[in-house]
Amino acid sequence: MMKVGIVAILGRPNVGKSTFLNAVLSKKISIVSPKAQTTRDAIMGIYTTKKEQILFVDTPGIYFGDQKLDSHMRRAAFGASHDVDALLYLIDASEESLDADIRILNSISSNAPKIIILNKIDLVSMEVAKAKVALLQQTFKDAKVLETAFMENFGIKEVKNEIEPYLVDGEPFFPFDTITDKPLDYQCKEIIREKLLHFLRQEIPHQSAVRIDSLDNKKSVLYIHATIIVDRDSHKGIVIGKGGEMIKKISMAARQEMERMFHQKVGNLLIKVEVIPDWRNDLKVLSQLGYGDK
Repeated sequence: MMKVGIVAILGRPNVGKSTFLNAVLSKKISIVSPKAQTTRDAIMGIYTTKKEQILFVDTPGIYFGDQKLDSHMRRAAFGASHDVDALLYLIDASEESLDADIRILNSISSNAPKIIILNKIDLVSMEVAKAKVALLQQTFKDAKVLETAFMENFGIKEVKNEIEPYLVDGEPFFPFDTITDKPLDYQCKEIIREKLLHFLRQEIPHQSAVRIDSLDNKKSVLYIHATIIVDRDSHKGIVIGKGGEMIKKISMAARQEMERMFHQKVGNLLIKVEVIPDWRNDLKVLSQLGYGDK
């Protein structure tokens, strides 16, 4: 018997949700990028000690776009707020206005206790931070408001301490050494997509997806065939690059990241590029890519 609980992490794009999850686990399981809409699915990170196990659910940034992929991401985010023991809502302290976050918080239909986190506090003055904390406390009287700077590892312990009263006695959900509910092929797909976000200009990664066509684990060596999907021929040329230079760069960086994360050799990572026009509005393609309704 130990203390257990499920905690959802919500917020607008690029507020630090994945940064927090990776920091609290001391291991990278959720891809990060300064570009918005990096996370597309709810990703579970499992924090386990001798006394407690907390299932953190990292969610896509809440964004009201009109693509069917955007709808999937919103459902993943709002859906994660139900049947949890606590809800963390992250806000970028450097944003000029809190209006959008207040509207979203008011629209979350969950009875779970809310912990509002004003992240990136290092980017604003003390006066600005104090005013925003006061506004949030006045607007959401039942919520706790914390100030953090997760990129600087500030406030992580305070968040964990705030969660602990909401944990309950129970058996662990997962074995001690499990850190995520996502399978290996999903993690490989996300690593490749992270490198797309890193190397290419903003519009192309967000109009692309990654599909793992095959993954073999032979004698502890991984052999992976993957496809990057784009919706324009011009984007395909950019992803491949002159003389295949860009796709080689993406593949090499992804391979190195996989070996570092999985602690095993990647014998071969073969990536091709395919054009599927308007794939973000094609429900069949979205389902094949894992973005359909669960």
